[in-house]
Amino acid sequence: MPLNKQYIIGVDGGGTKTRAVIGTKEGNILAFMDGGGTNIKSTPFHEARQQIQQLLESLLQKIGATKSDISTIFLCIAGGDRQEDIKRWKAWIAPMFPSISCKVAVTNDAVASLTSGTFTQEGLVVIAGTGSIVYAVQQNSISRMGGWGYLLGDEGSGYYIGQEALRTITHQYDACGLYEDAFSKAVLERLALTNPTEIITLIYEHSQPRICISSIARTVLLLATQNNEIAKRIVDRAITHLVQLLQMMFKKEPQVKKYPIVTCGGLFENQYFVQCFQAKLQQSTIDNQIIQPEVPPAIGAFINGLFSEGIPMTKALQQTVKETWMSVKHSNGRI
Repeated sequence: MPLNKQYIIGVDGGGTKTRAVIGTKEGNILAFMDGGGTNIKSTPFHEARQQIQQLLESLLQKIGATKSDISTIFLCIAGGDRQEDIKRWKAWIAPMFPSISCKVAVTNDAVASLTSGTFTQEGLVVIAGTGSIVYAVQQNSISRMGGWGYLLGDEGSGYYIGQEALRTITHQYDACGLYEDAFSKAVLERLALTNPTEIITLIYEHSQPRICISSIARTVLLLATQNNEIAKRIVDRAITHLVQLLQMMFKKEPQVKKYPIVTCGGLFENQYFVQCFQAKLQQSTIDNQIIQPEVPPAIGAFINGLFSEGIPMTKALQQTVKETWMSVKHSNGRI
């Protein structure tokens, strides 16, 4: 085992899932753990805190490390770039680890996504998962577009697609009393419902309605690949919103127009969605390089932990991170 305080932990916390990884300053990824969502704007504070605590403790147990072995914890949490939330997270983590020996950094999950694609701290990132956001990261400067959450925004996200699907079904039911078309039947079946009138009880009494609604996106994407016109229109509108966020970013920060664009989030794991996004970019004369990361955002968080330790990202270090991550990934979470 390395000398004390040689491990770095990276955490990527989203609205639906949180992943924590641990590795050495030499870039060797040793283990990872997955848990539920930790966005404190959509998950109760005590649940998010408990989730992180359990993840970190399980991660240490997985490699037989102690809290005093940790040098840096780099948390990239959805909504984590607001000063009040940074203070809150640091206050939560500090009692768990010796404050003198462990450095805690907190930022938005978009930073982890960006670094997972570029292995740097500069570029553009478009996230379309449960929520959505566009981030431009330059030297000593971070600018965001979108990311206002499901009550105020999140256009182009999984939540948006799911909500649009439900609205389509309810509007059609109100207008015609019909719900036997392929689109309505598939979505209702996904929710284990038999009639649109059951949607109200399911959604308004659900313990996590945001996640429930977001889950519908998978069905909509499947229907779109099967050439369902309703599904295709919803997906097209979602992608249009994402491209508009990019265009707004270019207007706000014209110097980032040629930055590579990193795509992250569950929607970009769907090839149909990726193809439609690329086609929409071409239609909008946006020709930036598109990067689909080879490693997950949690590795991006870990890499930011390396940067915070003053460790430069060489090609050799990048290769070590990639290779050891693949090893851990294929061995059930631990080398």
